[in-house]
Amino acid sequence: ISLGGEADNQTEEETKKGKVKLDFAGIGRGSYNHLALFEIGSNFVINTDFSNCSQPVQQALDFSTKKAVNVNINLMTMNIVGPKRILGFSLGFGFAMENYTFDNNVSLKYDNGFEILPLEQSVTKSKLAINYIHIPMLMDINIGRGVFFSAGAVLDVLMSSQLSYKKPKTKLEDRLPLNPLQVGVTARVGWRRVYGYVNYSLLNMYKPSIGVEAYRMSAGVGIWF
Repeated sequence: ISLGGEADNQTEEETKKGKVKLDFAGIGRGSYNHLALFEIGSNFVINTDFSNCSQPVQQALDFSTKKAVNVNINLMTMNIVGPKRILGFSLGFGFAMENYTFDNNVSLKYDNGFEILPLEQSVTKSKLAINYIHIPMLMDINIGRGVFFSAGAVLDVLMSSQLSYKKPKTKLEDRLPLNPLQVGVTARVGWRRVYGYVNYSLLNMYKPSIGVEAYRMSAGVGIWF
């Protein structure tokens, strides 16, 4: 186990045997570590079924694609590489933050069913912010010349959620019945220290008992500092 360091400076013997490498918050180049400290992209919901809700509620639950920001921070990553460093495994631990913006000047509340909460015309941004503990697990293929492909699973554990709007900045007490556990798949392709990623959740974003369905998806880029 090592902290940071140049992967390109490994000895021939280490290359043949493979090595376990542990990185904290982007320390070191992590040439064979395909989980960047910082990932940023957009999030949205797909494969939805809101048929038991009123039309205004359905429109609100679809969210807007504007300002729908997904940020993932991998505070700690572990990388295991095999012989000749062609195949590897990457494991991360950090946080995922997602913003879902409502169309028009509305918000939502839940009381044995979804209800529209109208807002003043002066409101500029009404959103749902969700925070997860984020644990990605990847199998890596190092193709050569810095090009790589990774695919695997993602475990997200719900930490908190908050409905809010601006202006003035106001936080609402009502919380939506979100599923506390999310399991999904992830894939990424990149070159050296930059990659593109796609995450898709296999579990309903909401608790199944409330009778609506929506599945989280995000896409963006990962970068090191």
